[in-house]
Amino acid sequence: MVRRIYITAFTLLLGLSAISQTILSEGKIFYDISYLNLPEEMKRNEHLMPHDASFYFKNNKTRFEMGIGGLGKNTTIYDRSLKQNTILLNIKGKKFAMIKSDSEMVAAQKSLISNDTNNKFLRLEILDQHKKIAERNCQKAIVYRMLNGKEQANECWFTKEIPPFNTINDPNLKALDGFLMQYTISENGMSMNMTVKMVMPIPIEDAKFEIPLGYQVVTEKELYKLLLVLQFEDEK
Repeated sequence: MVRRIYITAFTLLLGLSAISQTILSEGKIFYDISYLNLPEEMKRNEHLMPHDASFYFKNNKTRFEMGIGGLGKNTTIYDRSLKQNTILLNIKGKKFAMIKSDSEMVAAQKSLISNDTNNKFLRLEILDQHKKIAERNCQKAIVYRMLNGKEQANECWFTKEIPPFNTINDPNLKALDGFLMQYTISENGMSMNMTVKMVMPIPIEDAKFEIPLGYQVVTEKELYKLLLVLQFEDEK
């Protein structure tokens, strides 16, 4: 069970101008995370799943942090000018860093998609419906996917008051040209719902976008082996 949580969290990481026309260039965003359709085994261990997350942004750099209950924290740092992704894992005091280029991330995502024949993107529909989320003007869109042979429609809400950090690298969502404020991630029949609860336009220190001291830089294969070792130690 613990291994499933480690691997699911790692996979999700691979999965990084409205009325006022005021576009933020720097700040911090807070998320609430909720779940639907959890298997019974995962319901009993839901406290180990992430229930909140933070997103920092400053010009061309972003940082996404997501906790895993009492186990630790996952972080993804992205530098658009270098086209470089840095994934940080802090699990029970063990700290690892993995660096991937944009092309390597795209290849990893394509591999995940090709292996998941039950989840296929169909189309995106942008609607003329609006509401405010965390005091930001948002517009509604519908993402249509084929899941297990059935068409499924998931609604999402985006704002153009924040740069499109979480849509610009996704060819399926690039047309939104805005930041997702509320959306759903579906995997293995369960759904994780992400909702922004607060946007703080505050200065962010440059150190937030660097690898902290004490992190061991590893490859993807080395990371999976280390996660298996941690899982084995937990099961002793």
